[in-house]
Amino acid sequence: MSEARVSLVTVTFNSASTLRHFWADWPREACEWIVVDNCSTDDSVAVATSLGARVLRLSENVGFSAANNVGARMATGDVLGFLNPDVTATRAGVERLGSIALGSSLLVAPQLVNQDGTLQENGRGAPYPARKLAHMFAPASTMNERYVRHVRSGIEQVVWVMGAALFASRSTFENIGGWDPGFFIYYEDSDICLRALQQDVLTFVDGDVRFVHGWARETANGKSPGVWKHEFRSAARFYAKHPHCLIPMGRRSRALKMAEGVEAR
Repeated sequence: MSEARVSLVTVTFNSASTLRHFWADWPREACEWIVVDNCSTDDSVAVATSLGARVLRLSENVGFSAANNVGARMATGDVLGFLNPDVTATRAGVERLGSIALGSSLLVAPQLVNQDGTLQENGRGAPYPARKLAHMFAPASTMNERYVRHVRSGIEQVVWVMGAALFASRSTFENIGGWDPGFFIYYEDSDICLRALQQDVLTFVDGDVRFVHGWARETANGKSPGVWKHEFRSAARFYAKHPHCLIPMGRRSRALKMAEGVEAR
């Protein structure tokens, strides 16, 4: 890649089979790939190494955000792309998103798609609690019309994107303070985008770049009480940091509405 050296960062935890499936043909000519392993008990480290990643195995599970920050410090690229183990990147997509991120102070994500090619709603509107609850438990609710975003073509601004795939220049990432390690898992993605917005750094989804995403989110399936415990803890931290999402008043609330395309009054 001539314009930007991209470093992809992936956090793993017992992800060996997922890596084999989604990263077998990662675009090594366009980027370097760093895997930070959160003390897996399977052979995630061996698989990532065999696939050509630079791998660091942590001695304990520090969570998604903290491990991403470790990967960012290891990276040599001018652009950082944070991708989950169940995401498949394309060379053209990495090069395009890298160039966009390097050229402007922004956060940008690909349009994520399911393995059958259908679009996922990785772009999101303002994370008001009622919207999030409706999205979890009543997906057909009209409340989701502003919350759920699919970008079919071109680049569109959103309020935040899922942390499964997110690109930024190194300077932008460092200026907004990186990922908040206080989020072990969940809400770290909406947090980083809202903190960016507070510094006038906007978030976009590029509908012309499509990465396959497996999207095995446990809370969506209602499987594990432990997972829900993380969800509730992260939600409490998020809304304490961003109270304008609870009570939409003040300068930050106006900025949130403008980012969503709603006229602020």
